[in-house]
This record gives sequence, structure tokens and C-alpha cells, in this order.
Amino acid sequence: MNAFDRSHYLYTPLFCEENICKLVATFYTNKQATPIDVIFIINPSNSVGVFEQRAATGQHPVIWDYHVVLSAVVEEKIVIFDFDSRCAFPTDIQSYFALTFPAQHLLADRYRPWLKCIAARQYLAFFSSDRSHMKGVIPDNEFPPYDIIQSGDAAQKLSLQACIDTGCETHGSKLFMPDEYAEQFLTP
Repeated sequence: MNAFDRSHYLYTPLFCEENICKLVATFYTNKQATPIDVIFIINPSNSVGVFEQRAATGQHPVIWDYHVVLSAVVEEKIVIFDFDSRCAFPTDIQSYFALTFPAQHLLADRYRPWLKCIAARQYLAFFSSDRSHMKGVIPDNEFPPYDIIQSGDAAQKLSLQACIDTGCETHGSKLFMPDEYAEQFLTP
């Protein structure tokens, strides 16, 4: 399964939503994997604790305002692609969730992650990014080297704000706790 090298895919630090959109497009073209869901790791406080991130110090979680990963099928297994994880690229879903979301009950409520899942095909078709959340935060030369991602259908545009809003149900999105999402894929 580890025929994937994260360095072979488009990646820009701090633009996980665009990195995953580009990865989904690549997989629909080259058929290396079958995308399932784009998963936004979010919560109402915009402060999610995510473990095993490359930006972490030691065994501590990184506190992201949000993070985005992809669930997909590779060789009949459900896996997670996370460009920013210390885990393998990809990692089987059970291992990824056990390492990335351990001992949730020990985290303060404001850091507990929720998963907002959007079907990968919907995300690819309708996601649009204006990058406004990063303007003035990082230098212009640290933005992705390609044009902003825009949906062809302005009426059904899926904005980053809609994706990270826990109260906004859009494009068939569903909210899960991490263990609930992983349990769907367990074989009885």
C-alpha cells in the first residue's frame, strides 16, 4: 500500500483544504485511490487538538483552527491521507484514528475534534477558496503557486467558511465524533 510518496503531490503548508482538493482531483484522474470523504476536523471553538502532526513538539497535539484530510479506498482498505501527519501516507483508518485522536476524554471540550465529512466528489465539484483567511497572516510568496480554486457553479459554491462552520449543513455534509466515523468502516 505504501506506493504513495507525499512529496509527489501538490502541497502548500497551511492550505490543507486546497492540498486535499488537489489530491482528490489527482486520484480521480490517475485512479491510484478511490476517494470517499473530505474530512474537516473542526469544532465550535475553532481550536482542535490533533496528535501525530509534523508541526507538533514531542508527544503534544497541535492545536489547529481546523484541519483537512481525505478518506479513500486503496487496495480494498479504507485509509486516511494527511499531508501534515507523522503517520504513514496513507495510514489505515483504525491506526490513523487511534494515533491522531487518542484519549479524547482527556482533552478539554474546547479542543475535542468533530469531523465534518463531505463526499469527495461533491467537494471537488463545488469547493471554492478565496484564501482570505490567510491574507495578511503569511507572506504572499508562501501562498500556493497555482490560481485559487473556484467552482464552476457560483450558485452551489462550497466555501471554506461553510466547511468549517459546525452549524452549517451543506452539500450533504455530516458531523461525526472521530470514533463514530471510523466505526462505519469496521467489518462485523
